[in-house]
Amino acid sequence: MILAASTAACVTAAGSIMVSPAIVSIIPTPSIAPGSGTDAPEAQARLAARAKIATAEATRDAIAAADATPADLRLQRRAVAMIRTCAHDETSRKQLAVLAPHADATIERLVATTPCPGLADAAATWVALGDNAKGGDAYVAAAARCDNPEAAVASVGPLRAADKCDQALGALRAAWPHVHGAKSKLAIDILDGVVACSDELTMRRNMAFVPTDVLEGYLALVEERARQEAEAQRRAEHERREQEARDRAWEASNQCRSECSAAVSSCESSCSGDSGCMQSCSSVGHVCNSGCGSY
Repeated sequence: MILAASTAACVTAAGSIMVSPAIVSIIPTPSIAPGSGTDAPEAQARLAARAKIATAEATRDAIAAADATPADLRLQRRAVAMIRTCAHDETSRKQLAVLAPHADATIERLVATTPCPGLADAAATWVALGDNAKGGDAYVAAAARCDNPEAAVASVGPLRAADKCDQALGALRAAWPHVHGAKSKLAIDILDGVVACSDELTMRRNMAFVPTDVLEGYLALVEERARQEAEAQRRAEHERREQEARDRAWEASNQCRSECSAAVSSCESSCSGDSGCMQSCSSVGHVCNSGCGSY
């Protein structure tokens, strides 16, 4: 009897366990509204911050590898390039300052052990770090020591920002013998640099090293650039005015249709269900909308 009772109790319990899920399965669950399918701004910010921290950590590791093997030029240049990448982002730069406070030593070592091409690498990195004077000086040194006329051109921006244009002009004059052909890109870049570091009073003096025929060709190029820029501005202004006209026409059309719709609604509300009246209101609406334009 006891065994039978126990068995019956187990069967009852098992039945209740089996039935409960079945009951639950038929209870309706509240629907979940679909999301936008994109990360929330806060999530995007967190992901971006993590990526910047990861960049700084990778740069720290690259610096450590360069410090461990100072004779490996590839590792030195890679570390300096990664420092330069961090320098372009404020968060990464601050993180790197904490993780690798002596990163400058890696740049200095590259310059000391392999000035060519280390000076150019270091110059770009110092400029990225905000030290225009040091970066510009390094570009000038790269131009002189490494026979690198492109470095002379690159020195113009940072040295002009540091109010040291005289050094840039000296580097540009020294680079001129590297020019081959009056229309070479290097010639144009050098002369553009001279213009950037000159004003109306100093232009003639600063251009004295340029042959007359080359200078005439360059001035013609400058005039053509100015013409093209003026033409581009004219086209942009014309497109802006046309877009404004299209926007005004679209707004006017929408306003017109809205007023037509309101008039039809007012007309139909006065018809008291009369079909002829309703049809007349609809006809008036079509006529009204036809005069609103196609926008």
